[in-house]
Amino acid sequence: MRRTLLFLLSAVLAALIFARGALPALAPAAETMAALTWDPAAYNVLDLDLAAPAETAGSARIAEMTDYFLSCRPTARHAYTGALAGDNLIVLLADAWRPLGADAGSAPALAKLRSEGIRFADVYAPDWYQGSQGRIFALLSGLTPTNVQGMPSLSFLAKHGGGLPFSLAASLTRAGYTCRACPASSELDGAYTALGFGSVIAGASPEDQLAELRQTGPFLLYAELDGADGEAALESLMRALDDLSLSSTTAVCLVTGGAEPLRGGLYLRGDGLSGLAVTAPCSELDVTATLLDLCGAAYDARFLSGRDLLADSLDGDGLTPPVPLAGSAYADWVSDAGFYDASGHSFTPSHDLGGSEQAARYYVVQTRQQVYDRYVFSRRMLECGYFGQVLRW
Repeated sequence: MRRTLLFLLSAVLAALIFARGALPALAPAAETMAALTWDPAAYNVLDLDLAAPAETAGSARIAEMTDYFLSCRPTARHAYTGALAGDNLIVLLADAWRPLGADAGSAPALAKLRSEGIRFADVYAPDWYQGSQGRIFALLSGLTPTNVQGMPSLSFLAKHGGGLPFSLAASLTRAGYTCRACPASSELDGAYTALGFGSVIAGASPEDQLAELRQTGPFLLYAELDGADGEAALESLMRALDDLSLSSTTAVCLVTGGAEPLRGGLYLRGDGLSGLAVTAPCSELDVTATLLDLCGAAYDARFLSGRDLLADSLDGDGLTPPVPLAGSAYADWVSDAGFYDASGHSFTPSHDLGGSEQAARYYVVQTRQQVYDRYVFSRRMLECGYFGQVLRW
């Protein structure tokens, strides 16, 4: 009830404030959003039966979670939806690679990847307080990394399993992809299986998997590169793609660390994507939704913390979500409107927002709530085994 009243009050306040030409409203009241019928031909949604059995333990919490997810706005499909459909996909994480300033002379493979793909201008590497585990979980699940029963999300998955049907690998498996993970070690093999990978080969180099995977039809290959030798590893992989005549049918997505704290790199090369630019702040949290849309895979965007970056840059509705900069419900965050310092409770606009002081305060309140909700409900999703209880798949 309290949450309902807060949403209704927010909607009324939004109507009063935004009628004065201020920042765009983030969302109407939850009840309004939940009542909307989203056309799957226009939005990344699925027709889901989310009714948990009445006898389910904790059914009140399950119902609350369902209400929240249904109140979220899905991302729209757009001109590039399905642009990579049927292509192979390689996703690489080089967490310790700091290639800022690399050029064609010092890092030719990276420079080529950058020049042939989407240009991401403002990429962050949030401090999830979990080392590389947080980045892996965010990258492959599209959910905010949290602590679940005292464990990082990835460790929780490794120990307890549990299905995340809209993770990158699970969604692409339903679309007919063969999904393989090559993590750096076998310590968390169970987590990759829970994330939807059909096979896990720890420590294997990605180029050694290509000859076998090319026989399977479209494939997703995830691998972790040694940041100390990231350029050499990337060059070896790109050469193997050329040798096997896979370059034109294989998209490559690389996520790196950054030379500065909280700054990182995102590189995505694929057929027809050259020349596109994304200027909004983004992080590895947004990769799953972006790739699923480009691959034309069926998924429901309301259940992901990250968003499709191309939809956000193309629809022009001002709804680009915030990028949390730490693994906390009360984290600092950055958006295309500005930076919020949680410790100082201060907001620094990135440009003239063209609205009243009231509008800016309202925007901050709403965006802080988004960051909080995405943290809390990502944790509860694992704690409750949410999808195992509510889906009839």
